[in-house]
Amino acid sequence: MEPNTKARAFRTTVRTLTNTSAPSSHRHLRLPSSLVEHPSLEDKVYPYLKELIAERRILPGEKFAIDHFAHEMRVSRTPILNALRRLAQEGVVEFVPRRGVFVRRFTKHQMARLFEVREALECLAARRAAARIAGIEVERLRRLFLGLDGPSTPAKMRRYIERDRYFHKRLVEIADSPELARAMDSVNLMFFAYQDGLVRPPSETLPEHRAILDALRQRDPEASEAAMRTHIRRSVVRLEQDAAAEEGREGRGGVAREGRARQARR
Repeated sequence: MEPNTKARAFRTTVRTLTNTSAPSSHRHLRLPSSLVEHPSLEDKVYPYLKELIAERRILPGEKFAIDHFAHEMRVSRTPILNALRRLAQEGVVEFVPRRGVFVRRFTKHQMARLFEVREALECLAARRAAARIAGIEVERLRRLFLGLDGPSTPAKMRRYIERDRYFHKRLVEIADSPELARAMDSVNLMFFAYQDGLVRPPSETLPEHRAILDALRQRDPEASEAAMRTHIRRSVVRLEQDAAAEEGREGRGGVAREGRARQARR
């Protein structure tokens, strides 16, 4: 659903929230902002903005156009700012003094640390899921990845990313722990906002998914946890390698710039 379509749906929800309790003869009246900005309205704004970030409709480093969103949603700035403060507490956006509110950027090092948190949570999810998953569910998850081997295409890559996300999300659901689900939701929002493509190619991660599914099929908690740990840990290592390589290039670039500056001063 495109942002404008989502905004129209949101406005319908706002009208429902503000009009439901009013007598029919009064529903044409403009409600005071104190009534429009009922706490439940903020609870509607929050998931709307959260979804835009998760779907990368607003990119890392991009500034929130608060007035634009207020106009589109037909609300004041207050519920939007309150929702953004909640997202800031989750580490997804940041308030920059005298500049505005931005979707947070993550460095490769920060992403590696985030993956370490994912490692702990998803290993727990795999362990719990192993004791609860049905054989038919394992088969459904296995079929997600059929036809995704071989040469990569943009369409195939998009399908793989979607199915990879569903695979991990579904294991958390099967784990049946609301506390774990809440923790994963916060981590995944930061991860999805950052992710443009994959940390590692499907040629590496497909066999790892199959190893996790094999362990789940055996209903073996230890093996399921170990397979998930291998899967996530390899991405941690790759991110750390990429971060070191980037820092090396930046360091060489700084040395080269300093050398050119010295030449210019002579």
